[in-house]
Amino acid sequence: MRKNAIPFFVAATLLGSLSANPVLAATVSSASKGYPTHIERNGKVLMSPQHMVRRESGATKPTSWLPIWYLFQVLKPLGIESSWNGKDWNLTVPSGEVQDGTSLKNSSPPSGDIRIERNGRPVEFAPCIAHRDFSGQVLTSYVPIWYLMQVLDRIGITSTWDGSTWSLTISKTIPVTKMQVVKDFAQTLHMAPDSSGVNPFDDVPSADWPYVHAALIKGYFMPDSPTHFGASDNISLETVDRAYQAYVGIPDGDLSWNAGGNTVAWANAVQLNLGVTQGMMTSTEETQVMSNLADLYQGYSKTSDGSYRVWFQPYDAKVAFAHNPNVTAGVASAGQENSIRLADQITFSVQSRERLTFVVPGLSDTDAMEITAGSLFNRSGNHTEFSVNGGATWTSANGFYGYDSRDPENGGIKTPRGSVLVKTQGHAQVAVSDIFATHDTTFVEVGFAPSVNGGTFELTDRSGQPIWTGQ
Repeated sequence: MRKNAIPFFVAATLLGSLSANPVLAATVSSASKGYPTHIERNGKVLMSPQHMVRRESGATKPTSWLPIWYLFQVLKPLGIESSWNGKDWNLTVPSGEVQDGTSLKNSSPPSGDIRIERNGRPVEFAPCIAHRDFSGQVLTSYVPIWYLMQVLDRIGITSTWDGSTWSLTISKTIPVTKMQVVKDFAQTLHMAPDSSGVNPFDDVPSADWPYVHAALIKGYFMPDSPTHFGASDNISLETVDRAYQAYVGIPDGDLSWNAGGNTVAWANAVQLNLGVTQGMMTSTEETQVMSNLADLYQGYSKTSDGSYRVWFQPYDAKVAFAHNPNVTAGVASAGQENSIRLADQITFSVQSRERLTFVVPGLSDTDAMEITAGSLFNRSGNHTEFSVNGGATWTSANGFYGYDSRDPENGGIKTPRGSVLVKTQGHAQVAVSDIFATHDTTFVEVGFAPSVNGGTFELTDRSGQPIWTGQ
């Protein structure tokens, strides 16, 4: 059958980094040994610095000390900002947060201790020493983890320490600010900060202006007024949905052609909102949304067993299909939604530089949707094998598309089991199509090519941008 295909492949990028800044401290320690550390929040590892073990002044037993810079970074996505001058650490906690209201009667810390404040009120004193960060050579400030745990407890974050893993549990609602979302949105999508122009806003620090400006000129987020951005405002999930819709390049007038038919339903369909609900966002929900956004940007996520799951990147279906007399707005919207739903269930694993194994949803050969997966566009031919019985037996495909859920000669069966396994060699392509009486319309295509730069495999869009490199 003749297929009407979308004119590009999914695109993505794999990036990540961690940096540290030097800070002052009360005293300078002698050289110490670093020990592995994992900092987790609600079960997710956020960073892995090193801690030191030494005695507090006057104590008989050693305790664990951690650079407070890392805690600054952990708290920041929760809307809790830290300021530090080498003696005083102030945590600015959002006003909507329920917190322990007690404070210390004596505001002067003992000699050698630092003062820890919450919204300007002293809540804890703690010993502090200076030592190089074990991840580099910069001098940074260390505080015993026990004191850090007391501070977190005062703002509603419980934590445990087992000598190597510091687990933080957030059980209450902490609102996230508009500024935090804008910065995280820009950084997750690797948008280049734009420091040009004059900052007109009375609530946007100069350090944040490049992120705000980059988002404003693209039309992703709007200010409250010409002089007030609304940096401390709470922000709704729908606002982020609209920002991503603008980033993808789908005007409101084109939404009826796209999955879901409206902004929120579209964001649900492409899984931007996976794991969260509509309403004003909490810090936990913002963390989840940014994780989803990162997966959409990459075009994949890595699973716990080492395989990869496809996250198909959305496109404007009206641009792709409005010229086609066989495709109406309703057909495109439903077809794209059903195709993305199936594509996002596909996983793949790397067997070698040129060999992949896919796990695709099992569809009946009479289903209205069709999945194909195979080694396409290879000079040596189509090297595709499929298994419909969990890998017990394998059959070589002889069709152009390789495995084809609608073709009985290439894997199509009446009553498939939960999934079908497909092995490919060389360039591979996966496609999901909607079947009609006279034609097929392909709404999802993902291409996989052998790496040319020493990596294991790459997904590449038609422009040649590398979007997935297997490790």
